[in-house]
Amino acid sequence: MEKSVKLKKQLRKTYRKRVYYLFLTLVLSLCMLQFLYGSLYNFTRYVVLNRQIDKLEVLNKESIEKNKKLKNQLKVYSSNKGIEELARNNLKMVGKDEVLVLIKNNPASKGN
Repeated sequence: MEKSVKLKKQLRKTYRKRVYYLFLTLVLSLCMLQFLYGSLYNFTRYVVLNRQIDKLEVLNKESIEKNKKLKNQLKVYSSNKGIEELARNNLKMVGKDEVLVLIKNNPASKGN
């Protein structure tokens, strides 16, 4: 009888140990999965953000170049020569004793 009681106690201890280790294994597995998921998510986010940064840097460079061109145009059109050029080309204005000649290209006739 004592042997069966001792055997039962020993079986309970081993059963408790197994349950404890199983529980510990499950918790550690969940922690590992959470870590892997977080790492993967952060890596993909890092890649996406780096792509966005690259696109924004290119856009910034283009904007800086365009801004420089516009500043140069502003300098040109701020001078008397630039204003005169603008008036002649865009507004079709002429100076004193000048005649404006406009040449219009007629499209070719469709019937010929």
